[in-house]
Amino acid sequence: MKKLLYLIIIVTLALSGCSTPVGNPSIAPEDTMVKPGDAAVKTSITHEDNIYFILIDRFYDAVENLPDVDKNDPKAYQGGDIRGIIEKLDYIRDLGMTAIWISPVMDNAPGGYHGYWIHDFYAVDEHFGTIGDFKELVEKAHALGMKVILDYVFNHTGPGMAWLDDPAKQDWFHEKKAITNWNDKDQLINGWIYGLPDLNQENPLVRDYLVENALWWIEETGIDGFRIDTARHVPDEFLLHFIDEVKSDFPEFYLLGEVWHNNARILKLYQNLGFDGVTNYSLYNGIIETFGPYGDMRDFAKYLRDESLFTDASLNSIFIDNHDNPRFYSSERNYGKEYTGQALAFLFTYPAAATLYYGTEALLEGEYDPVNRTFMPWASDGELVPLIKELALIKSLYVQDFEVIAYGAKYIAYKTEKDGRGMLVAMNSGETASNVEIPFFGKLRDYRTGETIEAAGTLSLVMGPVSTRFFIIE
Repeated sequence: MKKLLYLIIIVTLALSGCSTPVGNPSIAPEDTMVKPGDAAVKTSITHEDNIYFILIDRFYDAVENLPDVDKNDPKAYQGGDIRGIIEKLDYIRDLGMTAIWISPVMDNAPGGYHGYWIHDFYAVDEHFGTIGDFKELVEKAHALGMKVILDYVFNHTGPGMAWLDDPAKQDWFHEKKAITNWNDKDQLINGWIYGLPDLNQENPLVRDYLVENALWWIEETGIDGFRIDTARHVPDEFLLHFIDEVKSDFPEFYLLGEVWHNNARILKLYQNLGFDGVTNYSLYNGIIETFGPYGDMRDFAKYLRDESLFTDASLNSIFIDNHDNPRFYSSERNYGKEYTGQALAFLFTYPAAATLYYGTEALLEGEYDPVNRTFMPWASDGELVPLIKELALIKSLYVQDFEVIAYGAKYIAYKTEKDGRGMLVAMNSGETASNVEIPFFGKLRDYRTGETIEAAGTLSLVMGPVSTRFFIIE
């Protein structure tokens, strides 16, 4: 029966291609409701976590640099290291983060500052530090109550990998072919993404090597999860095998698949393969389309309804920017800080693993690689740090069940509840003040001002431009 289920999933994925329309405008607002999955599925990372994503080379420079570090070249190593993360663990914890996700630490090809051009799967890149440094990072993070997720790459190697010249490993790679059609499943699996040597996971030797290596990292370092890079670019059979092997030995180890697709139906299929969660690009698209001058909350409600397609949407990673996509602040010049804050407010009041990209709290700008990967500006205080701390506290107290109450073109109101504590969140995404009418009966207390409001069927709110209000339901 299990093999039959796997076959059905694989065939479905093989037939998956272009995005399909999402949402149904006829669905009532109150049907837009999300609840975390039952406790039968236990993972080290849950919807209660806030994950801080760090590109090691761009975060904090704590030790003497190697000669090839060039802080003036955005595509060269710039000196960030594991020791730097250790020194900033208190900062990360005080920000309200409960976990860190760091870019790959493995030894890389020359110029591989980002970590995704691996040459030695068992060694730590000397630019970042040592295996001892990494173990210390995990140990000290755990001592502070934070979990550690390591970015893991098993689709490809770095350019110039020694295996390419090894006659005994010629069948460890697929034939060198570019990906020209990103909706062609065969090209996605067998093509060399951005010209990088594509590993042949159909080869049992490659499959076993990667599984053994992954288990070694878990056993050796005590990490709590993997973020699996380019999960769409390996065979489904390999994913099933890899996930089964990891979960057999470490059942609560968190596996997050990077699936770059904007359709929740496609993303769900990868969760069905065994990933605990996926990078929720469906909701990401909804966020970047909505929280801006041309956004429409009615469209955002459709994205929220599609969350019900997941087996458990709460185990997904949700985000407003990352190292592969433009920094959110870069796209919003007018009311940019306000829109970024509003997007973060949603991020932390929705029941999923909120993922904050380093520097977002400092309003770093930059659209695409490498300008979205600039060094963390430690010389100045992060403008959004107080807001993020506030939002992290709100999440810890009030966010579990989620239900949309009302929405219109430029406003949305939703309720979150945890352990009997309820909160109403109201947002005006328009650039002008607005009077918002929300169906509600009961007593509310403004979270920030303490003002008490009685609503007898309708809650009338005066909302400033691009503003968010939080009310404790009493």
